[in-house]
Parts: sequence; C-alpha cells; structure tokens
Amino acid sequence: MFAAPYGPPGQPVVDSVSFNTITLHWDKPSYTGSGEMQGYIVAMKPTGGDWKVINVDPVREPKMVVQDLTELQEYQFKVKAINHAGPGAPSTASRPIVAAGLSALIILKI
Repeated sequence: MFAAPYGPPGQPVVDSVSFNTITLHWDKPSYTGSGEMQGYIVAMKPTGGDWKVINVDPVREPKMVVQDLTELQEYQFKVKAINHAGPGAPSTASRPIVAAGLSALIILKI
C-alpha cells in the first residue's frame, strides 16, 4: 500500500522567551496523509544563517522548548510532521524572535 506524507503543520507560534530558551507550539496538519504520525521535526535558523534540524528524535506533541540559544540572537522556526512515508511539507516559518531575558528586553527598548 502507498503511504502519503502529512501536510504542513501550522506556523510555529512563540509561547515564551528567555535569554536562552524559546517555547513554541503549532497546529497539527489539516491533511493527515496515511499512516500513524511519528511526530514532528523542528528546524531553526538564526538571522543570516541556514536552516538546521534541532531535534534528533521527533517530538510527539505539537510543542517544543528550544534550549541553548544565544542571547540577543534572532531566530525563526519551522516544523514538519513525519509518518512512515517520511517528512511532510514544512510549515510556514515563524515570525523572527529574539532570545532575550526581561533585563535585555528593557535595555533594548531604551
């Protein structure tokens, strides 16, 4: 039987930000392909950089805490759903977000 990959998940949305951590969530794909979902692969791109997959194992839920970020660096994220047919189409990239704690955000606004 032919297996079809999932469609693109929703655009990642930022839930919270700290100096080295960003918490994201996204909507599940509307097109579910065929076969059971194995999870999601998340890719990250610093401004001016290249896209890089940041999780070796797929995450099961449509959310992720991205750690070990560089403070005051701007990032974007995108997501792919995976099933037995492989990765599906990528989501639209998130809006750019800066990894910054409250004190850095106050300084940036001055």
